Amino acid sequence: MNEKPERLSAKRIGRTRLHLVVLGPALIVCSPIVGLLPGLGGIFVLAAGVGLSLRHIKVAKRTYVRIKRRWPRVGELSDMGLRRPSHLRRKRKKRLLDEHGSY
Repeated sequence: MNEKPERLSAKRIGRTRLHLVVLGPALIVCSPIVGLLPGLGGIFVLAAGVGLSLRHIKVAKRTYVRIKRRWPRVGELSDMGLRRPSHLRRKRKKRLLDEHGSY
């Protein structure tokens, strides 16, 4: 009756992370193939692959930050498309500055 829930072992967490690290780039590579099919499936597959890659691969995240610094407009559009919390935070901050004036 007094059963403790099983904790996830470090080995299992590592395997899950490895699967996600492999799945992100695999989705990115598969997106042009899915894009040949009618509809917008390729865009959603690409977005899912980029999202997984940014979350689990440090090199991808550093590259993304470098691109955002070089081309801020592209970074803003991609943040909006990926629904990143940083985009919402910057949008809210910009709105407050516009309402109350700059410091």
